[in-house]
Amino acid sequence: MTTFDILTVKCPHCGTLMTHYELMSYTVHDLESWSDGKVDAGIPEMKRAGICAGCRKEFWIEDAKLPRDFEPHAGEELETVKDVYDLDWIFDDDREVKAIIYYYNLLKDGFADTDEREYYLRSHLLWSVNDLVRYRPAWWRARNFGMLTRMLNSRRKGKRKFEVFDLIHTENLERLIFLLIKSGDVDLLYLAELYREAGNLDKAAEILEKVEEKGKTWRMIRKKIRKKDRIAFKLRSA
Repeated sequence: MTTFDILTVKCPHCGTLMTHYELMSYTVHDLESWSDGKVDAGIPEMKRAGICAGCRKEFWIEDAKLPRDFEPHAGEELETVKDVYDLDWIFDDDREVKAIIYYYNLLKDGFADTDEREYYLRSHLLWSVNDLVRYRPAWWRARNFGMLTRMLNSRRKGKRKFEVFDLIHTENLERLIFLLIKSGDVDLLYLAELYREAGNLDKAAEILEKVEEKGKTWRMIRKKIRKKDRIAFKLRSA
């Protein structure tokens, strides 16, 4: 069962009051998880940042929450906090590229004022770059030559876009690695994966050997390192 807590937030920029739905609990029915940490669970993301429905500026939810007993004026209907999926370009053909630029600009403009918030934004930037090649169609599922051609063209197009953002991608991964190590709460398996995606395969292999539980994910990362493959991969679906 999925449950939400309804909160009222006030935009720190213009004072607009909005409703925010905070996820309290959920039951997972469909789950896809990826080596870069992205999880598609079929539920709304637990947002830490939002976009004002009034001035359209970004803000951090925790900076905008009002007391739980706050009640708007009687009869006042509030809009909900907006997010990246409410932006004008979300249905454009190049929305994946625009998402990358969006998160990159937030970081460049200093929107993240703590290490934790920077890690949050950089994780979304990582996932956005990887989205260019994440959902590549499986060519062996093609039912005819025409479908195979379209699938292969789609894979090539995504790979070319991915390569365009190689510098941003690598720099972002290096900063994520720094922040992860700095936090002191290091998941060695995930750290090895970040090094692999950053192209530092020797370091990835070195970290991987320090992992005690050498299960399926460990073996998959090792295989990718040996193949010199930097692309994020699906871990499981349920």
